[in-house]
Amino acid sequence: WIVAIGGGSPIDAAKAMWIKYEYPEITFEEMCVVFGIPELRKKARFCAIPSTSGTATEVTAFSVITDYKKGIKYPLADYQLLPNMAIIETDMMMSAPKGLTAASGIDALIHSLEAYVSVMASDYTDGLALQAIKMVFEYLPRCYNDGQTDFVAREKMANAATMAGMAFANAFLGVCHSMAHKLGAFHHLPHGVANALMIEEVLRF
Repeated sequence: WIVAIGGGSPIDAAKAMWIKYEYPEITFEEMCVVFGIPELRKKARFCAIPSTSGTATEVTAFSVITDYKKGIKYPLADYQLLPNMAIIETDMMMSAPKGLTAASGIDALIHSLEAYVSVMASDYTDGLALQAIKMVFEYLPRCYNDGQTDFVAREKMANAATMAGMAFANAFLGVCHSMAHKLGAFHHLPHGVANALMIEEVLRF
């Protein structure tokens, strides 16, 4: 088992290591352009344990790797990257500071919004997305204000983020995330902050 614990960046990095573990001969550049990654589960299985309520990479077939020298984010997308197991454990999230709580929560909200308006949306993804949106509006302020002690709010936000991930894993995302990846990589902004800066412009468009 490869066990990844952390936010989106550590889990996504572990997904890339999963590929390297199975296929050590593949280069990073090749990894970033390969769609149709060979079967990954021959030697190792993958367990993701998120410590934030935002990216939902624990339930998606995506990995984003940042090249800080070039200021570029490389997306990997293949259903082979879907973890075998996800453990949503709110004890991992209780000590998250306010800035991280807000940024990751906004990321979860925008996952839901983009999945809901996607041309790939369905009754199944809409149900997950709409419920996640409602939960974010209700519980993200509580997490922000009292996140160190409010176990219920942390659990609900963790569920909302994972549900949003399940929605966009099947309906996919839109132009807000596309631009946020470029903005965040170039200016070294947290992903949720970059999304927050882009969403108003996208809604106007």
